[in-house]
Formats: sequence, C-alpha cells, structure tokens
Amino acid sequence: MKIILSFAAILLFSGNIYAADCSTIEKMDAADTAASSIKNWNDTYSFFHNFKQCDNGYIAEGLSATLTHMLANRWHMAPQLDAMFKKDKAFESWVLNHMDTTVDDRDLATIVTNAEEKCPDGGKPFCSKVKAAASQALQELAE
Repeated sequence: MKIILSFAAILLFSGNIYAADCSTIEKMDAADTAASSIKNWNDTYSFFHNFKQCDNGYIAEGLSATLTHMLANRWHMAPQLDAMFKKDKAFESWVLNHMDTTVDDRDLATIVTNAEEKCPDGGKPFCSKVKAAASQALQELAE
C-alpha cells in the first residue's frame, strides 16, 4: 500500500511540474517539434522565446545535444550567436547551461578548441564564456 501511495504522490507532484512548465500536451508536442527543427541560432532563439517553459526532460537533453553540436561543427555561425548574447543575457545563460554532462564529450572538446583557436574578431568575451561552459562540462564528465 505504501508503494501505491508513494507512486500516486509522485504522479501528482510530477503532473503539477509538467502543468507549470508546459501547460498542455499540445504545447509539449509543439515544443518537441520546434526543438527537433533547430538548424541555426535563429531557430534556437525562436525556441527559447516560444518554448523555454518546456525545456526539461528529453527535450532539454535533445536541445543540449543540438546546441553543442552546432557550436562544435558550425563555428562559422559563432558571430551571430555572439550578437544574440550581447542583446539577450537570459538567452546567453540558457545556451551556456545547455553545455552539460548529457552531451558528447568530443563536441565539448571541439568547442573548447574552437573558442581558443578560432575566436572571431571582437569575440574574446564570447569565446571565454563558451570555453568556460564547455570546459566545466568536460570537467564534470571526468569526475
């Protein structure tokens, strides 16, 4: 009986979190579709403004993989992201927080190298923040 009550309490609690973060199943489905469609930083910015309340669970892990993969393999788009960071500090924090222990350590290592060796002109503060976030995630993975 204790197990059933515990399970019921967990369902009730997680349902409240789900409702607060992403109000409907339709909204969660739309967030999933938007997250799966991210191809560039404009798409990312659009997701952030329209669906950041749905950024949890499998969607958050997928976003982390997508964002770190873009930073690792599409570094030529870094100046665009730097400009977005300068205009929106909440977006900056959100992107940097997605460099975490759920992502491929090779992508994180590539991001560190990109930030060190391919920093765009005038982008030193940006590169320092990106490098620090990727380095922190790598350090946590090594622990």
